[in-house]
Amino acid sequence: MDNIFYSQGKLKEYADAFRRLTDMYGGSKAGALHLQLKETAAMLERISGGVQTDGLIDGKRKDELLAYFKNEGICVGGILVLEAAPGRVELVLRLSKKRGCVTAGQLASDIGAVIGRRLRAADGSRRVLTRDEGEFILEEATDYRILFGHAECSRGFARISGDNYSCISVEGGKSIVTLADGMGCGSRANEYSMRFIELLEQFLDAGFSEEASIQLLNDAFADNDASGVPVTLDMCSIDEYEGNACFRKMGAVPSFIKGAGGVQIVETSSLPAGVISGNGMNYSSVKLGDGGYIIMMSDGVLDALPFYDKEKRMKEIIDGIEERMPQAIAERILNEVYYYDEKVADDMTVLVTGVWKIRNGE
Repeated sequence: MDNIFYSQGKLKEYADAFRRLTDMYGGSKAGALHLQLKETAAMLERISGGVQTDGLIDGKRKDELLAYFKNEGICVGGILVLEAAPGRVELVLRLSKKRGCVTAGQLASDIGAVIGRRLRAADGSRRVLTRDEGEFILEEATDYRILFGHAECSRGFARISGDNYSCISVEGGKSIVTLADGMGCGSRANEYSMRFIELLEQFLDAGFSEEASIQLLNDAFADNDASGVPVTLDMCSIDEYEGNACFRKMGAVPSFIKGAGGVQIVETSSLPAGVISGNGMNYSSVKLGDGGYIIMMSDGVLDALPFYDKEKRMKEIIDGIEERMPQAIAERILNEVYYYDEKVADDMTVLVTGVWKIRNGE
């Protein structure tokens, strides 16, 4: 345990150093560097337990947890309690077992019962507890779950599309859906939208915030004069604990939320990524209901509708869809658009994310 706490102390020292560097490079000319230093300091603080909150588990629960380990013949090499999201616990444990073995899922269930939390084994956690010491990462189970569907078609039914997308899970109980549209079409547009998506995923997986990841990539693309291909960005981050969605758009068309109360249009945008360095970004937060759907699309989908108020017509199309599975909804929307544009004048992509409340026992 001494080695673990020593490592925490060193990481906290590194975090403090990066914080001081952030203050030094606060000028506008060093905006990207300032942001990188700030995000790196924040990540080091999270890793080191800088946002550690002992109040998440009271003294009595801790004693009961230690008693559980003793009764089960589990040797404890270290325990770290973190707050992965506001009010949500994450445990990092160094464990070994004298005899027999236990799956990480069973361990999460047992420990969750002891501390009064619904836990699950996180990605990256060791999967089986044996006599060999290993690291187990247990996080609080989310209250919502998502299903994702997509439908796409390239301009003129060509082989390559300028649209690229991703749907990933990140720490803190979030899922992030992103759609990038390289302006123009063909291999060049595909190359830059794909590069944007791949780099964005790497930043997010590394622990950078959504806003910082987008801003860093925007500045990098804008400073690369050889690029010449701006990329529209449509991102929706879904909080699977609270059931909230946050939209961030750069040059992207409106998104749609379908729920029990009908269809809502979400409009918030700025210039496409890579146009100017320091490009500001707007965002909008929406509370999702149980069984709500998030519908995102590239501009080619809306542009195919021969109506003055394209958003209104798309809202009517979505409102009339009876399918419930996200994949079926995405395909239905694209089929409806084909009715107006059989030749497909631009790349078209539709992403649909369904959000459902997790019931007891699921």
